Formats: sequence, structure tokens, C-alpha cells
Amino acid sequence: MESPSGVMLENGYHKVTEGTLRWIEKKRRWYIRYTVSHYFDRAARKSGKEPVFYSNYNMKVNLTDEAPNPITQAYTHLKTTEGFEDAKDI
Repeated sequence: MESPSGVMLENGYHKVTEGTLRWIEKKRRWYIRYTVSHYFDRAARKSGKEPVFYSNYNMKVNLTDEAPNPITQAYTHLKTTEGFEDAKDI
């Protein structure tokens, strides 16, 4: 993955760091807007380095009792977006 500034994150570590639920009356649905922090790699994240960049995503969220929690749903959604199709859980 390439950052907006051109830094290649070949072993990038991507973490959902924030999520905000919103009811969209017009669509009569709950949505989550979530932020992903993109780190150079896992070691950078573990050592407290700042993310290389952040990105935001919006998606419909299922808030029924049977559904996974919203953050899990955000990770599942992220894996369907361009550049994350081969992402692995670690």
C-alpha cells in the first residue's frame, strides 16, 4: 500500500482507532464512520510511533444482538476495500 505522501507500506499495520455511530434518518439506518491508523509496520505501532497517515470510511452497521460488534464489522468492511483484499488478522 502506498500512503498519500508516497511512502510504501509493504508490511503496513492498519488499526481501527475510532468509530462513531450515526443514525441517518433519511436512510432509516445506523452507520459507522471509522478511522484507520496506518503504521509503517507492526513494530512501529508497538514502539509507539505515530501513524504514517489516517483514513476514514463509512458503512452500514448491524446493531442486532446476533451481529458482531461494530469494530469487528469495520475490519470486515475494510478487507473489502481496495488495497486490503489480502489483509490478514494478527
